[in-house]
Amino acid sequence: MRWPGSGAHFGGPSTPVSETVLIRGGGEMGSAVADTLHRAGFRVVVLDRSPPTSLRHGIAFASALLKGSIVVEGVEGVLCESRREVLDAWSRNRVAVCVQAMCAFAGERPDVLVEARMRGLIDPPVRIDEARVVVAIGPGIVAGRDAHFVIESMRGPRLGRVLTHGEAEPHSGVPGEVLGFSEERILRAPREGVFRRVLDLGDFVDPGDVVGWVEGGALRSRLRGMIRGLKLSGVEVGAGHKVGDVDPRRDISLLEVRTDKAGAIGRGALLALAGGARRPERSPLPCN
Repeated sequence: MRWPGSGAHFGGPSTPVSETVLIRGGGEMGSAVADTLHRAGFRVVVLDRSPPTSLRHGIAFASALLKGSIVVEGVEGVLCESRREVLDAWSRNRVAVCVQAMCAFAGERPDVLVEARMRGLIDPPVRIDEARVVVAIGPGIVAGRDAHFVIESMRGPRLGRVLTHGEAEPHSGVPGEVLGFSEERILRAPREGVFRRVLDLGDFVDPGDVVGWVEGGALRSRLRGMIRGLKLSGVEVGAGHKVGDVDPRRDISLLEVRTDKAGAIGRGALLALAGGARRPERSPLPCN
């Protein structure tokens, strides 16, 4: 059996293109890429670790690893544990979600690989020979050497731009501003250790409220708002690492809406593949 499709054109989900895309990282950014490519007709498999380390679980396909399925912006992602389940998900116009360590395609070279973990300097780096087309998001990965394309992830006029050589801009560490608040929105681990939740997504907080604990150290909100992102209990974090964020708008509907940044990155990935994903000779995908 070969990767599905003929590669003749882009279209909606009812007229799929040939490329099957493996996306490493099912958080907000990887999920935006998955949603955009799925709607363009690609057959998508999202890979993530279990439990996932994403913050905004309502818009992360990685959450299917916990629930079995999740609907993100109208597209359903389903947990798949075999090739047969992946093929069934595609046949029902769904995004397939797999545990990375148990990927049904381990050791096989896909048509397209998207590195969306945005941890290129921490995790093993992506290699340009891992797929016919390799797309990476964010800094730490060099286009033309480590990947065919790199998508700019820094907010500003270049956000979402497709790079064919060089690196994306280093992250400033300063989050986007919401109602005049920027760094104050971020929940950072007070020390290294295992994070334990006290509150949940959608809970309202005031300054000083305890959101969670890390090895006896309290994680407190710095402003009045709503918890929009928060890691799961049991996840190991480093001192000062981002564990969640507070949105001062207190709008529950935002829990299921991706940011403009994620949307721009998704469109950038589609642009990269629309311009350069056609390569000769597809990779085999054996049946069970």
